[in-house]
Amino acid sequence: MRRLWVIIASVALVAVLAACGSKSAPTAAPTAAPKPTATPKIVLITPTPAPTKPPRVLTICLGREPRSLYPLAGETRPMRAVLSAVYDGPIEFRTFGFQPVILEKLPNVADGDAKIAEVEVNPGQKIVDARGNIAVLQEGVSFLPAGCHTTRCALKYTADMGTVTMEQLQVTFHLLPGLKWADGKPLTASDSVFTYRLVSSPDTPAHGRYINRLRHTASYTATNDTTVVWKGLPGYRDPTYYLNFWMPLPEHLWGKYEPKELVSAPESSRKPVGWGPYVIENWQKGKEIRLRRNPYYFRTPEGLPKFDYLVFRFVQSPQQALSDLQSGKCDVLDESVDLLSVSKQADALAKKGKINLLYAQSTDFERLDLGIRPVSYDDGWQQTDRPSFFDDVRVRQALAYCLDREKAVKEVWEGHAEVMDSYVPSESPLFNSEVQKYSYDPDKGAALLKTAGWVDDDGDPTTPRVYRGEPANIPWGAKLVLNYWAPDTPREAKAAQIFQQSAAACGIQLKVKLWKPTELYAPAPKGPVYGRKFDVAVIPMRMTVNPPCHLWMRDAIPGDSTLTVKDVPWLLKIFGKTAEDEKAFPMGWAGWNDTAYVNTDLDGYCRAANNSLPDDKIYKTAHLKAQAIIAKGVPSIMLYRRPRVAATRSDFCGFVLDPSTSSDLWNIENYDYGKQCSAPNK
Repeated sequence: MRRLWVIIASVALVAVLAACGSKSAPTAAPTAAPKPTATPKIVLITPTPAPTKPPRVLTICLGREPRSLYPLAGETRPMRAVLSAVYDGPIEFRTFGFQPVILEKLPNVADGDAKIAEVEVNPGQKIVDARGNIAVLQEGVSFLPAGCHTTRCALKYTADMGTVTMEQLQVTFHLLPGLKWADGKPLTASDSVFTYRLVSSPDTPAHGRYINRLRHTASYTATNDTTVVWKGLPGYRDPTYYLNFWMPLPEHLWGKYEPKELVSAPESSRKPVGWGPYVIENWQKGKEIRLRRNPYYFRTPEGLPKFDYLVFRFVQSPQQALSDLQSGKCDVLDESVDLLSVSKQADALAKKGKINLLYAQSTDFERLDLGIRPVSYDDGWQQTDRPSFFDDVRVRQALAYCLDREKAVKEVWEGHAEVMDSYVPSESPLFNSEVQKYSYDPDKGAALLKTAGWVDDDGDPTTPRVYRGEPANIPWGAKLVLNYWAPDTPREAKAAQIFQQSAAACGIQLKVKLWKPTELYAPAPKGPVYGRKFDVAVIPMRMTVNPPCHLWMRDAIPGDSTLTVKDVPWLLKIFGKTAEDEKAFPMGWAGWNDTAYVNTDLDGYCRAANNSLPDDKIYKTAHLKAQAIIAKGVPSIMLYRRPRVAATRSDFCGFVLDPSTSSDLWNIENYDYGKQCSAPNK
């Protein structure tokens, strides 16, 4: 209505103006035309977006590119580094103790999730015999009946025994609830059983620790989505039973492949899916492996990991790595970068605060094995054989005093290695600090040699001593000249020169030969070390969870499996006629005691330690005793632990170089740098 009135008023106004216009009127003076009004500009006001944070990227530089990322293909340092970001755990070894990661807890006897059960065993069934070897229950096999834990109460099986009762270790593991693979699928106990089946296949190239666990496993089953039960062979008492959980692998992704196909399939060897903090995006061969944050990581609620992307770059040299660390192209230098080769330069940069440099002792160490009884002695020592240098323990002890290991640590390892007194690291709760020690002392070494019949007949201590002792398996006048064999590396060559010089001060001549490792450590019987055809040889090794006293047990001497004790004069002399029908070398050429050291007390303590549980009193006592016997008997001279070294940018935090972990990146989800670091690593 209002609009209608407006229209009527407008029409009336037009009529009035028309009437007025019809009258004559004076002509108005022309006026200037009005200026057109400018069209107003319309300005759209939009809110200013908040600045977006660029994605955070962590770059770790590796000294080598992994050949594969298939977890069962054998371990290398670069492989372990990358897989530490893809997986987390399942169990971590830190400060010589174990921590569960994706398990609710580690099983133990006290809580009942590990127990000893009595089981019936029939003839023909696989067991662990009284000596700790895997055997089939049959006529003549010694076994430990239920309630018996030493060879003193062992029984020898006869056919009339029928079914016997033995003990079986059973362990239950519980996964954390709600775990997921990086593709969002549930991670279940069946994935762990899937790994067990893979390792059981002869087409899977699984490495030693998996194979040993497999050999002693009777069954491994999932009872529900979060629970698995491991059962050992009857008679097997595993000191590290709480580790018998198989690392899960994604059955829903890999189950379509045959075990042999998984070795090279891209899905398993190039881009394996895990449950850890990161998931692999791509691998540019020769350049880098790029990963992104895993949205299904079970520690995401804690704000972990702290980076959106992770890049593993491959660097060509330690010098390049140090340069890239300073320029920001690397945030971390993994221990696969050989920083020890540029340690002086790295130490100088660390003192100036330009980088953080971290050192720790590793579980890798070296020992020098002494060929006490070469294979040629098995038929009885002959004049044409090598003199029996090491049958006398005083000669073995003298050599230990005459090797300047402290100087080798200083000059070969820049002071960062550690001289060892035992085959157990000093941080371990099983280390025996009271074992006999052999600091460099040429006077003490020379005195021991003299009492053993090796004399300085020309008054020159630097020339080889000659034998003037009582009749033995050493020709009168033989010279104390030993073949020293080691791997062909620059560090081993330098160490050999140091030992050559220090031994000469005692009247011991070392003839050094450096070998290709594949030749020096070739399998027996052809291999020079494990074929028992050497004087002294450097052996690299890694500290295992259980101290390796078994390395010097009599049953592990490599030799002809067809021989009995009565066929081997030196063994018959030790054990007497009561054992003459026993096998001289029960493991045949698969044995590893290349020194051919025999000590019945060591065998007893080592067998007791390996056949007991950590809660048993005898467990620690037996390991301490075994170390003392080896230190005094010196079948091997412990040389030094190899150092591990890594570096980070100066404002880095969360990096912990633990001496016992298999990878220095075990804590990768906690890494950070910049202002967020209130206490950078130093």
